[in-house]
Amino acid sequence: MTILMAAALSACGHRASQQGSTDSDSVAVASELLTDSIGMEREDSMASVTISVDWPKNGNDSLVQAIHQYICEALAASPIQEGQPEVTLYDDGQKAVEATVNSRYQELKSNWLEIKGEGYPGMTFSYYLHVFKLEDTDRYVTYETNSEGFMGGAHGFASAMSTTFRKRDGLQIGYTTEYDQQTETFVLKDQTLFKDPKSQQLAKLIKEGVRSYFKEFDESAINDEQLKDLLIGVDDIDHIPLPSAAPSFTKQGLSFVYQQYEIAPYAAGMINFNIPYKKILPFLTDDAAELVPQND
Repeated sequence: MTILMAAALSACGHRASQQGSTDSDSVAVASELLTDSIGMEREDSMASVTISVDWPKNGNDSLVQAIHQYICEALAASPIQEGQPEVTLYDDGQKAVEATVNSRYQELKSNWLEIKGEGYPGMTFSYYLHVFKLEDTDRYVTYETNSEGFMGGAHGFASAMSTTFRKRDGLQIGYTTEYDQQTETFVLKDQTLFKDPKSQQLAKLIKEGVRSYFKEFDESAINDEQLKDLLIGVDDIDHIPLPSAAPSFTKQGLSFVYQQYEIAPYAAGMINFNIPYKKILPFLTDDAAELVPQND
């Protein structure tokens, strides 16, 4: 219980493939990806919406186009509507943000009025979305998307996920997922990150990473039985599934983040940890390994 309460307090502050070349002269792109920070908010007593993005201003066309699409897909994801959203590809960041703020405000307002008519006490509905450049090296650019909000119920919602792009050509290193209703699992698609996502050795690293997250809030050792009790929907802790959002490249190593309720109860927050590159490197594809800093 102590572990879960401490973890919950930390949750709000969380922190088609081609073969890659290993020649440092061909993989490094020295110029920084410059961005415009574009933000807008709209609020009243019914709904509050705040959206901000880091919109690329320079860089090679393939990289900029890939990041533009990523941002537009993040903007298209609605906290209310289910299923695959219809994505509008904007070439103007200001227009993209303005259109999304107005659309999300109308959604929240309509939902608020509907529930208000059913006797809801009238607390303001909210939605916050921040899409920003997290890291920029000579090999990769990592973007992070944070969202949170409240639309009634016992508590709000939050998510945090990152995506890494190969700087020289914009290739997205990671995977996408599709939920399989029959198996109640996420199926990996467009996988460019791991040689073998089902590797037992990789699963061992993930298990120890999850364990390390809980150990941050409790100095005592956590054995396998205790770890299993802290998780939900995980039948075998020796084969904890990969997160639905692909791990991303950071200076601290490959970053793993599990969303709320994905493998643990709400009180546990978003389980996150880093695996050092020297440990994860043997499991990466050639395209992914190309991004690992040379000193690691």
